[in-house]
Amino acid sequence: MKHIETTRLEAFMEDSLSDYERREIEDHLDECDFCFEAYMTKVESWTLEPSLAQDFTDQTFDQIVKKQVMPMEEAKRGSVQKQKRTLVHYGLAAGLTMILMVSGVFEQVLHVFDEDSFKDRPSISEDIVNETDRLFQKVNEDMRSDVDE
Repeated sequence: MKHIETTRLEAFMEDSLSDYERREIEDHLDECDFCFEAYMTKVESWTLEPSLAQDFTDQTFDQIVKKQVMPMEEAKRGSVQKQKRTLVHYGLAAGLTMILMVSGVFEQVLHVFDEDSFKDRPSISEDIVNETDRLFQKVNEDMRSDVDE
């Protein structure tokens, strides 16, 4: 079995190989304990050179402000607008109620639906029973008339 060269192993670690070469080395590392041990030793001793941009901190803070502070301010504005809209709706409802009370609409509705008229009416279940009984009587009469003919 041919072992992986040190330069290829370093290129693998730096991710500068093609996909085919990468898969080939991964498959070899799965099978060869010697190369895997060499790879692990390289990984332990491997250090990355810091390569941050000069304005990294400024860019990071700008992104934090855009993603956290701005949405909070927009949420506060949205919350205030929602409160204003709710107050307007309550105001409109209260105003409409006052207009209806002053014009006497509620009083007229109460006279139409008088409590005495509700007491005199049979209940809905009584209506259903009476209609069902009437229907059965009519069916019986129709059946008798058919038999008589």
